[in-house]
Amino acid sequence: MRSDLLAFGPLVEQSGEKWGIGRQTDHVVRDAVGGEHTALSFFGTYHHRIDPKGRAAVPAQLRRWIPDGTVVAPGPDSRLMIWPPDEWKSQEERYRRTAETPAQARRFVRQLFGNTYPLELDAQGRLLLNPWQRTWAELDDSVVFVGLGEVVEIVSERNWTEQEGELEHGAFTRLNDLVIQRGAARPSEPPA
Repeated sequence: MRSDLLAFGPLVEQSGEKWGIGRQTDHVVRDAVGGEHTALSFFGTYHHRIDPKGRAAVPAQLRRWIPDGTVVAPGPDSRLMIWPPDEWKSQEERYRRTAETPAQARRFVRQLFGNTYPLELDAQGRLLLNPWQRTWAELDDSVVFVGLGEVVEIVSERNWTEQEGELEHGAFTRLNDLVIQRGAARPSEPPA
C-alpha cells in the first residue's frame, strides 16, 4: 500500500484505478515511493539537454512509469524508441512476421536486436546515449522525449522542429477529421 496515500487518512484509491481507466498494459511498476501499480500510457513532449558525456535526463513524468526490462531501439525517421518489455516483444514479433523469407527474418532481427540496448539510468535518472544512438537519432546538444502512448520516442530538437514542431490548429483539425471519418467507416470490434 502506498504510504503517501495513508498519510491523508483512510485508504483512497487512485483516480480511475478502480475502473481500470488509463491502463496501458499489465506491467506492474514500482513508483518513487515504493508503491506498485499498473503503468499508465506515456504522454507529453519534454525538451532536455545532452551533456558532453552523452547523458540526457529522462523526464520524471515518463521515467516513473518505465518498467524493468525496457529497451532503447532504433526507430523510423532518425529516432530512437523506448520500448517497455511487452511492447518490445510485440515489436519483435511484428518484425519476424513481416519477413517473407528466413533470410529476410534474420536480417530484420539482426538489424533490430544488434542496435538495441537495455535502458539503464544513473542515480540522477539520466540515460547514457552511446555514439551510435546519437548518430542514428542525429542528436547534438538537445533532445526531445515524446510520449506516444505505449512507447517513448527520442528525437533531436532539430528534427522535432522541422518534422513536427508546434501543434498547428488547421493541421490538427484535418488530422482529427480524417481519424474520425476513417474510424466511423469501420465496424467496431467486440471487446477482447
